[in-house]
Amino acid sequence: MQKLAQRSIFAALMMACVCQASLAEPLQKLRVTIPVIGMNFLPLFVAADKGFFAKEGFEVEIIPTSGDGPDIDALIAGSVQFTISTPNRLLTSFEQGKPLLAIMNIANRMSIDCVMNKVVADRLGINNQTPLLEKFKALKGLKAAGSRPGAFSYLVLVDYVKRAGLDPQRDVQLLGAGGTNTMMPAIENGAIDVGCNTSPGTDLMVERGKTIMFTFNSSGTDPAYNDFLFELLYVRPDYAKANPDTVRAFTRALMEAVAYIHKTPTRDQLDQLRARFSGVSDEMLVRVLDTMKPMFPLDGKVTPLSYGKAVQFMLDSGAIKTGAPWEAVATYDYLPK
Repeated sequence: MQKLAQRSIFAALMMACVCQASLAEPLQKLRVTIPVIGMNFLPLFVAADKGFFAKEGFEVEIIPTSGDGPDIDALIAGSVQFTISTPNRLLTSFEQGKPLLAIMNIANRMSIDCVMNKVVADRLGINNQTPLLEKFKALKGLKAAGSRPGAFSYLVLVDYVKRAGLDPQRDVQLLGAGGTNTMMPAIENGAIDVGCNTSPGTDLMVERGKTIMFTFNSSGTDPAYNDFLFELLYVRPDYAKANPDTVRAFTRALMEAVAYIHKTPTRDQLDQLRARFSGVSDEMLVRVLDTMKPMFPLDGKVTPLSYGKAVQFMLDSGAIKTGAPWEAVATYDYLPK
């Protein structure tokens, strides 16, 4: 009799669990684009891998687009709900009458690093101690590449050439070489002399021994690129207005991920890092994340100062003619209160 009662209780409990599961809300599917797989997008990866998005009720698909440009195109077209990318399209889209909204500062330091073919560096006498301006002047007559023409990694090279008093394309041939997988052989085989990309891709190139670090922006060595809006969370204004709770919850998950990155010892994050950055040694992963942790702001604010530096960069590179007012393209309304 007692066993029968226990079976009845167990059956009732199982039925309750099944009913509860059937009543549970399915996760809302969201899509977000990024230009490339890089450590500067770590808050997004952590939010997905550590369940912070799931806690908010989301199943998030992350789509890399091999350089910025197509990532924002997908957002404008409405095929994705969010984009995390560089600030260039925030300004060019405004000029084109298709304003987008910056709702969270993901990375507050420009962290595109550039590497130089070692044979070329030796010939020109370039090393880690060479002053920045001398490095920029040494670009004359060389072939240099970002991920694609017009991408932020490409505009960084335009900025370098202009800071040296040189003329883009006339004095330095500027090209697109894709992500790490295509840029690495291009620079090692001499198809390009300098390549600009994100960590840990650039670190891997240097580790292979055929390149040297040309500029190491992720470590903060160029003051022009510190407190600089580099990676931001984009959303279309119409989507944010129609779905404010979704936008706030998505931002809240990213903020929780940033807090996790800061408070968790780097070595305790290795399992998650290995999953996203295969083929990279543990020591390199630790070194890269320790270098880049300070760039992830805990408050998530797109400040007028960081925004202003990005605007000036875009003006100086010739990518835009006029900047947009902060209040026309940025807001704190969707950050956690």
